Amino acid sequence: MDIEIKKAIDYLNYNISLEHSAIIQYLFHAYTIGEESIENELEEIAREEMKHLRMFAHAVVDLGGIPAIDKRASVFLEAPNAVELLQFDIDAEKMAIDEYSRQLKEISDKKVQRILERAINDETAHFKIFNDLQEKVKEKIAENGEKSVIDENKLKIVNLLNIYLQKQYEKILESLYQSFVTRHKNPHLSDELEQRAIDKMKHFGWVAEEVAEAGAKPNMDLPQIKKVEDEREIINYQIKDQQEFPKEVEEIAKNVEDRDLKWILERIAKREIHYTDLEEFLKRPETTDQDIAKVISALTVGSLFKKNQ
Repeated sequence: MDIEIKKAIDYLNYNISLEHSAIIQYLFHAYTIGEESIENELEEIAREEMKHLRMFAHAVVDLGGIPAIDKRASVFLEAPNAVELLQFDIDAEKMAIDEYSRQLKEISDKKVQRILERAINDETAHFKIFNDLQEKVKEKIAENGEKSVIDENKLKIVNLLNIYLQKQYEKILESLYQSFVTRHKNPHLSDELEQRAIDKMKHFGWVAEEVAEAGAKPNMDLPQIKKVEDEREIINYQIKDQQEFPKEVEEIAKNVEDRDLKWILERIAKREIHYTDLEEFLKRPETTDQDIAKVISALTVGSLFKKNQ
């Protein structure tokens, strides 16, 4: 492989790990802070980081590499108060701006340069937004004080929900990996897998917010993932997931007394796409780009939270 291409792939994969960590960190902080206006701002920034991850991953594939979707840079999830949480986010944006600016000087590929320029522009805006949010949080804490601790009676269901979150996080990463590596080999399959990941991201957000509202910490530890690349294995993987995962969610719902949470879990179980029909859909000779476009949106369409769904 050409040395310049390899350097670009290495940088892009490092950037994927940075964006991955930013997504997790910002969403966790959104759940933890719990103030709706601030939560929405954090969520929007996390969505933009998802777009960066997607752009970097597609660039890696276009250059002939394998995206490092299973890697994550350091995340800073806990701090004594929300002001210090947001300082972690401010620092993360400053680091990303410096890193991408340095790479811009070292990478000659014009397409990669354009992606980096877009990312730098976004991160610069995020840096300003986070500083503004930090001031809002200071005012909120001055008015209302800090959040109360978890009700010990909710620990059992919180533990069940965190087990769900870990499994869902794993499925999100695996579906994204499968989508990226099939980008050129089978665009229709790639697009379907991306939509699958989008749905799972929404479900993850709904449950993580419930955990945070109970006063606990959503489990966002980086899971181990299985890297499936063969198209037949991917389809079988997705069919198996569709058959098994809704049942697991329904079992959790049976142990839940809170009506709102039970409704969310039951909705998740019913929203699972029936991938037993996936192979037939992909083989249809009359399937057009317009058909595909109907089921594809940007990677971050829709709120990751349960509000206004």
